[in-house]
Amino acid sequence: MNLNKQYTLKNKLNSWYKLSIAERNELNNKVIDEKMLKWRRMVRRATKKPLPGLAGFHVVFFHIPKTGGTTLDYITAKNYRIDYVYQVNGPAFDRHVAGMFKDGKMFRTIMGHYELNDYYHQLFDRKFAAQFTMLREPVSRVISYYDYLRSSENHPKYPLAKDMSLEDFIEHPQIDEMPNAQTHRIMGLLKRNEWKKDKRSSAQLLEDVKHQLEHRFSLFGLTEMYDEFLVMAQRTLGWRDIFYRRMNASKVKSDKTKIAASTISRIKEINAIDMELYAFAKELFVKRMGEIGITDEMVSQYRASNKAYTELLNWHTKG
Repeated sequence: MNLNKQYTLKNKLNSWYKLSIAERNELNNKVIDEKMLKWRRMVRRATKKPLPGLAGFHVVFFHIPKTGGTTLDYITAKNYRIDYVYQVNGPAFDRHVAGMFKDGKMFRTIMGHYELNDYYHQLFDRKFAAQFTMLREPVSRVISYYDYLRSSENHPKYPLAKDMSLEDFIEHPQIDEMPNAQTHRIMGLLKRNEWKKDKRSSAQLLEDVKHQLEHRFSLFGLTEMYDEFLVMAQRTLGWRDIFYRRMNASKVKSDKTKIAASTISRIKEINAIDMELYAFAKELFVKRMGEIGITDEMVSQYRASNKAYTELLNWHTKG
């Protein structure tokens, strides 16, 4: 990309961040409504055994932390040409927006920790985009994030979290990804605690995030139904290789059986919107499995094949 275009992009990005977050969210939703491949299109693709190519559209993995996304990054990347794939989180993208381009064109496959208000939506240069994300049961996700921060010395929050109890962790004002961080990230309200300024009632925010998930993502998955999502992605996006080993697991593991019931209840209370979003998402996900003909038998067959794949990769650790 030439210097003039990089300079123009940087100026546009600066102008973008002079807008309010609400304005950015609205503009990005307009792009999504215009370009996003909707679920009904995914259903039609599933009947045609699609190829994994990117003819005419971008693929975007909207990565919510601690949902199994590092493994999904790997699976996604190996289904596309490596020179089509760009993996970067929102803050790093902001520092070098021109990095989103190669030979003057936007990368076809984009993965990272983003929010609705991030600028990449405005850069799509293909006619369509297929965006997906992964949600996780909120209590498990909070505990996983707690374990992750306490064992990740390179993370900026490590000094704060390393000696903190779970009870203190979930209440601490400097711990991000809470409360309701899955909802807030999807709705573009996480950055700078924008959710505190949002005037919507909890009921309205819940309805809005349900709509966002159902209508502005091409598909989505659940960490607790990970294999089912991979079969769904294979049928709708045409992924040929969905075999995997789990990656980026927390080095520290809390014993959930020893966590007080009052602490679990408090996590649920703090994340009440995420809890309701997850219940809605699970029901919708199961419905969508039926719409494209995913059966328990298909998932079991895939799991058996993936187990064989994992055993093959681990052959050198045996004996």
